[in-house]
Amino acid sequence: YEKMGRVKQLKPFVKVYVGLILAFFVSMALVFCIPDSWIQDNVNSSIEIMDGEGSYPMYFFYRHNSIMDVHTEGVMYNGLIPNRDYNPIQASVSINQYPRYWHGYMLYLRPLSVLFQITEIRYLGMLAFQILLFWSAWMIAKKTRPAYAVLYVLSIATGNAALSSVCLQFLSTFLVLFVSIGVLMSRYEKLRTKELGFFLFFFVVGMIENFFDFLTYPIITLGIPLILLLWMRVRDEKADLKDNLLFTIWSSISWGVGYALTWIAKWGITTVVLGVRYFIRNLSVIEYRLNGSEEEPLDRIGTLQKNLKAWLNIRDNGMISWSKVVIVIAVIALILLIWKKAKDMKTILAYLPMLLVAAYPYIWYLVMSNHSQIHYWYTYRNQVLTLFAGLIFLASILKSKNE
Repeated sequence: YEKMGRVKQLKPFVKVYVGLILAFFVSMALVFCIPDSWIQDNVNSSIEIMDGEGSYPMYFFYRHNSIMDVHTEGVMYNGLIPNRDYNPIQASVSINQYPRYWHGYMLYLRPLSVLFQITEIRYLGMLAFQILLFWSAWMIAKKTRPAYAVLYVLSIATGNAALSSVCLQFLSTFLVLFVSIGVLMSRYEKLRTKELGFFLFFFVVGMIENFFDFLTYPIITLGIPLILLLWMRVRDEKADLKDNLLFTIWSSISWGVGYALTWIAKWGITTVVLGVRYFIRNLSVIEYRLNGSEEEPLDRIGTLQKNLKAWLNIRDNGMISWSKVVIVIAVIALILLIWKKAKDMKTILAYLPMLLVAAYPYIWYLVMSNHSQIHYWYTYRNQVLTLFAGLIFLASILKSKNE
């Protein structure tokens, strides 16, 4: 009976998984039914604009955290028009011999390219970013506390929001995050009443993130909603340390399984549609990403330092060092704790799993070390989660005026 019960619990996950993979596959094939001639002119003028900008232009602060990834935008645009005589299904799976990702951004990039070139699409992306950021912040303010919405916007801003909103490569993960938070906050009561409702939510978010993303900073789509839920569970269900720790583990597993299975499904589809050689090529890329190579050996500690420096906008041998920043933050936290006083130990322990979630970006950097050391100039944005988790933890354990 127990086994039967467990199988029943998995049923909604299987249904959602099959349904979403089908939706991803069909929707990609459909956008590749748009005739190439409809988008050719806008694609050509967009590539011309990007050639003039250069592969990695540096804006605003002229530091590593301000690099615009025009190179990857070029890859996205070069995949818009198939370079082989493929049918829509083959073209949507291959994306010009770059099949290891789903390339879900094609769902908006191909239709929009009928009417617009890249500068106009970037502008639309910037509007979508800002509208959805403030909608998600408003939902957080409504469902938690207005102060937490301010801390959320502040955390997102440290990921160089001005640049993230106008680079198509950086945009997708933030849009997935904003919509996820909006949906989570608006359906919170409904998800609470459903068995495994929140775990199914994280499973779906993991799948959608893998569909749209190019391996930028996906962990924020797990961590930021999870931090909010950990706080809400203490408020609404009087969750203790054990409850929240288990909830953190199962939510993370749900997101991770959704993310990984969606990727595996793409490799399976690629093998069926294009042939087994693509699957073998994917395996060699995975090995390279996890273990590095002779030309680019792994330096895990160096990877952590690079990402920290990029996030904190620190120059080597400059006035500000990351250790000084950490000391300043620690002193401010200590002053707040002495001035406002902390809550009782049981409540503090209930919020403790937030600090585990705060460490997720660094766990990600250690596991995906090769990718994070090469692309630190955008993977540093994972750390907006660390800041948000730390700020919410501190705000949660301090006594309020009424306490």
